[in-house]
Amino acid sequence: MILLFTECLANTGLGHLRRCTALAEILSEVSDDIFIVLDTDSTGLNERFPFSVIAFDWKRPGSLPAFLEGKRVEAVFVDSYLAGREVYEDLQVHSKKLICIDDTNRIPYPIGSTILNPGYGGNRLQYDSSKNRIATGADYVLLRRPFRETLSFLPTKEGMESVLVTVGGEDRWNLVPRIQEVLNTEYPSSKKEILLGPAFSNLDEIKRKSDGNTRLHSNLSAEQIRDLMLSVDIAITAGGQTTYELLRCRVPMILIETAENQKENIEGLSNAISGLGRMEKDLNLLGHELNRMSEHSWRDGIRGRMSGIASSGEGKIRSLVLC
Repeated sequence: MILLFTECLANTGLGHLRRCTALAEILSEVSDDIFIVLDTDSTGLNERFPFSVIAFDWKRPGSLPAFLEGKRVEAVFVDSYLAGREVYEDLQVHSKKLICIDDTNRIPYPIGSTILNPGYGGNRLQYDSSKNRIATGADYVLLRRPFRETLSFLPTKEGMESVLVTVGGEDRWNLVPRIQEVLNTEYPSSKKEILLGPAFSNLDEIKRKSDGNTRLHSNLSAEQIRDLMLSVDIAITAGGQTTYELLRCRVPMILIETAENQKENIEGLSNAISGLGRMEKDLNLLGHELNRMSEHSWRDGIRGRMSGIASSGEGKIRSLVLC
């Protein structure tokens, strides 16, 4: 049995859930007995899962021993911004292998466990390899199955005809309406494809600012999200897990740091792929970055650089369990 512990709450965790979905799909090729154990307030439960999901408040003190009793656990993965070290220690006792998914070197993880930072940001952090096995970098990127399939890419369009806006499961900084204002003013004829998260509280404002070229999307499957990404010319995105799906689809990006834990990932991506746009939550540079991205040669160059590094780390991920 392989257990993946994570959270998906109204104010955090949709990226965790999608990352663990990708992980479960990859691991299903080496095990038929995989479960995601999800601490949730019902956020994210409308996602489509090809495996079992157990809704359980696994971070509640004293809850784990009874939950794990009688289970033969080969490996445990934990993807959390909230769990304390004592939770990881409890899980280590009940499993042959503990893999801690991390973005920021958040806490001292149990000695002997593996730290998995699945992306470019992990190369910028000072993990202690004398206490933990470290697995990080582009070779460990986690992608959901539709993004790991063979993809067909259209040539770079001459003009910037469509823009995807995706800021995560919530829009706590009210970014989408402000992005709409800029797009509606400077690129009124461009299609605006906006992904709505399950915990958006500003839907009325977003709808008011949607012009005739705006489409709002919610509850899309991974296949639908992939196809949408493949259809657009650029994306304005938060700096989390979605950036790797956009990278796989060769979509030039403007990156916004919507949470502190995205900082290293954005830095790592920017270093790996020159030409990506970056900005703070005030969006003061959005018009400037859009003007750059509107140039065909700029977007074409970014897509060319993406083509050489957009990969998935399923082989490396499986080795964490098998070796």
